[in-house]
Amino acid sequence: MRSRDPVLVVLLLAGTVLTGAYALDLGSARAQTLAAWLFTPLLDLLLVVWAGAVARRPGLRAPARRFWLSIAVAGLVFLCGDSVQCAVLLAEPAADGLTFHPAQSAAALTGLLLVCVAAVRYPTRSWRSGASIRFALDAGIVGTAAVVTVWCVMTWPGLAGVGASVSLPVAFGSGLLLCAVFLVVRMALSGDSPMSPRAATLLVAALLLQVLATALVPVLDAGHASVQLVLAFLPCVLSAAGARVQMTGAGEPRRRDLPVSMRRGYSVLPYTGTVICAAALVTGLASQGLGLTAWGALAGLILNVALVVARQVVSLAENNRLVGRLDDSLGEIRKRERLLESMLRHSSEIISIAGADGRFFYVSPAVERLLGLPVTDVLGRSARDILHAEDEKRLGADLDHLYRTPGAELAYQGRYRRADGSWRWLDVFAVNLGHEPGIGGIICNARDVTESRELHERLTFQAGHDELTGLANRRAFTAAVLGVPGDATVLLIDLNGFKQINDSYGHSTGDAVLRHVAGVLVECAEPGDLPARLGGDEFAVLIGGAGEDNAQRLRTALARPATIGGRILPVGASIGVATGPACDPDHLLNAADLRMYEDKQRSRTVTS
Repeated sequence: MRSRDPVLVVLLLAGTVLTGAYALDLGSARAQTLAAWLFTPLLDLLLVVWAGAVARRPGLRAPARRFWLSIAVAGLVFLCGDSVQCAVLLAEPAADGLTFHPAQSAAALTGLLLVCVAAVRYPTRSWRSGASIRFALDAGIVGTAAVVTVWCVMTWPGLAGVGASVSLPVAFGSGLLLCAVFLVVRMALSGDSPMSPRAATLLVAALLLQVLATALVPVLDAGHASVQLVLAFLPCVLSAAGARVQMTGAGEPRRRDLPVSMRRGYSVLPYTGTVICAAALVTGLASQGLGLTAWGALAGLILNVALVVARQVVSLAENNRLVGRLDDSLGEIRKRERLLESMLRHSSEIISIAGADGRFFYVSPAVERLLGLPVTDVLGRSARDILHAEDEKRLGADLDHLYRTPGAELAYQGRYRRADGSWRWLDVFAVNLGHEPGIGGIICNARDVTESRELHERLTFQAGHDELTGLANRRAFTAAVLGVPGDATVLLIDLNGFKQINDSYGHSTGDAVLRHVAGVLVECAEPGDLPARLGGDEFAVLIGGAGEDNAQRLRTALARPATIGGRILPVGASIGVATGPACDPDHLLNAADLRMYEDKQRSRTVTS
């Protein structure tokens, strides 16, 4: 909350105290008059200083800077006129202080003219034709009020004997002030005002009081001296206060910065003009009866009411057009809603919104097609409830970050459980829009990629495995050897008599023998060993233990006859063992091949 401005508090307190003193009629008439006219130039000086400070504020737009410079210049003109009035009062003790010096009157009218020019020159937002018509009618309504006020002042019995030197400035000043009020209020409500709402309120109040002062001070009799003096200095207090509020309240929101719900969509100023016309008529009737003043006020009131009615007709016509456009807009919105609903209903992707706790509060119907889960069963549940445990462990930290961090994004693939217990791979993209108005959650798009995932895994497996036996192929085996740090031990296995089996029983039997050998290699392999088929009847095993022991175990296992297609076939093998640097798999296999050839020669010698 912004702290109170002590200078503004002192200013308003001084004005209140002085007004109270006049209301209680404290002090002599001379003292009251001196207090008012000594205080007024000081207020004019404050207006000049504070309005100039606003105009020099960094970052102020050029039109606003010109407006406040004009206010400062007007304050300087007021200062000159009021200083002359004060000097006359001090120089002539017999002066009553309520008869304005011509210099003071001229300065007051010149300053007001500067305010009007500044308000007229200030650029406002471009208006549509309807808004222009409303503004013209508003100007007419306020103008009739100004004319009625001037008429009543000019025809008032108390003004009859004062002469043209008083009556003409009163008439001109009253009309000019009412126009200034209208222009300032129009500018303040234009949506692009150089003033904050509080500053504009104080400035308009000062102008309204100045209207009363201009009309009443010259014509009131001596018995109303206190009222005359209050009307003379109080507008200066409010003007200076408005400049001070603008200078210290830069952060106060202007109308264009307010939320739409806080903006007023209408202006009461034109209707104030009607009230002024009615008040003038009642005052004229009460004081003079149906005389010249009352007839003029009645004519002005009739014209004013006619303009108000015309304004209402224009407003109603525009409202009808707005209602029609609103109906069209609502129809378009409903059409888009139906289109969006249809797209969501028939989309192949699951679109969902979850809260910060991960529980869904919206899920598209595609969830039933992809996962077999009714929408009602999914709402209120968390995606983690149906996420595979392995994927939950892998993605848990990322999901926690997504739920906690506004604006966070996450793309991943995971397995989700269907209603029948099977699993489907979903490709998910999620973004946390919990900070966005109207969304307030994590939006997820998920599509089924089970088939493409399985195809990818199948192709990946085929790229590194032998299609016939399911063992690793040469490429995968070589990569595994390269991944061993330091030295590696490999067994190279070549089947004995495999060509005779192929020639005697056919290739299908030969394939069965190869699958049998692959099974034996898998059974004999230790954890961490990698059996592989290098091609034809040549196999290899990357082992982590003692090479000769593993080789002997394999010889024994492969020496057992195999039952293939109802036939008992002997399957033998020659095995070579080599240990060496894993960085050169080809050299290692060549060394194992030499050992395997030596083993094959020994087996032939034993057989012969």
